[in-house]
Amino acid sequence: MRRLGSYLGIVLSGAILLGGATPAGSTAPSHDRGTPWSVATSTPVGIASDYRMLVIDHTQFRVFRLYRQTTFLHWHVGSQDPPVAMGRIPTDAQSHIDLATEGRAGVIGVFNGGFKQGAHAGGAVVDGLVVAPLRRGMATIALDRYGHWEMGTWGQPGFPTARFSPVSVRQNLPPLVTAGVVTPSAVANQWGQWGDPLHGNPVEPRSGLGVDANGNLLYLAPIKGVLPKQLGDAMVAVGVRYGMELDMNPYWPTLGASFSPLRHAGPLPIQIPKSSHDPSMYFTTWERDFFVASIEPAAARCQWVAPGLHHGFSLHVATPQPLHLSGADCPVG
Repeated sequence: MRRLGSYLGIVLSGAILLGGATPAGSTAPSHDRGTPWSVATSTPVGIASDYRMLVIDHTQFRVFRLYRQTTFLHWHVGSQDPPVAMGRIPTDAQSHIDLATEGRAGVIGVFNGGFKQGAHAGGAVVDGLVVAPLRRGMATIALDRYGHWEMGTWGQPGFPTARFSPVSVRQNLPPLVTAGVVTPSAVANQWGQWGDPLHGNPVEPRSGLGVDANGNLLYLAPIKGVLPKQLGDAMVAVGVRYGMELDMNPYWPTLGASFSPLRHAGPLPIQIPKSSHDPSMYFTTWERDFFVASIEPAAARCQWVAPGLHHGFSLHVATPQPLHLSGADCPVG
């Protein structure tokens, strides 16, 4: 009951290809001198999450990877942003980790979302409720009722794929990496297109999210300020084929990941060094949107699933997405 499709059902936004040489004129990133991958969590089916430090262009990046066969993802709104009345949001997507659902599976990681909606960097849908209109041309992560992800450019042919039915969607800016290549405006350091930095200084902490050729999801954030191109280069260095920038500036990028599935509030020791926040805040409440990663059951033919949407997206009402186990090998009771 895992993801049975090929990788072609995991990304892609129409014209994205999985192979090919680097286009002429683009610059390959410097050699990676970071640490090797270390396993954080696993199941009998395989690795669920791992992490490392990437060192590229004299800058350290924390990298956290989720494996598509053994993990799933949910998106949560913040208490202040997106600006929507919390009473309209089901418990499973409110401004804290929902231990009643995500904790049943086992939380293994949590990380920040994108820009505040006032930045007009893209739209968002949570549990089927449109909290900001989706925009064509924006980099997008879509999540279905299984917590599976697809990433691509909204409005491009083939994204989302025909059999993928999104429940939640988050956009943020145009794509930073497409087909394994950093986008030209980032290469040219046209940083004004990549967010509003503090005091006009474009060298700011930036976070990013992308998928590799196997459909695994990678979160990256540096320990100091970088330009958009540097974030894109870091993504390419760890194998990202399609990537988007998430939130930026010193206050917002926050990662927490565990060494075992958490059924209750617990330690999240895998973090961004020098981060402004303790990620344990996500267990209580946080003002901005974020993603929660949980682990699939140990049995191969068993997975967590939510009800999904019966009538598509709505401008008025959300559809709660509580989790339950489904599959031939799931435990009884």
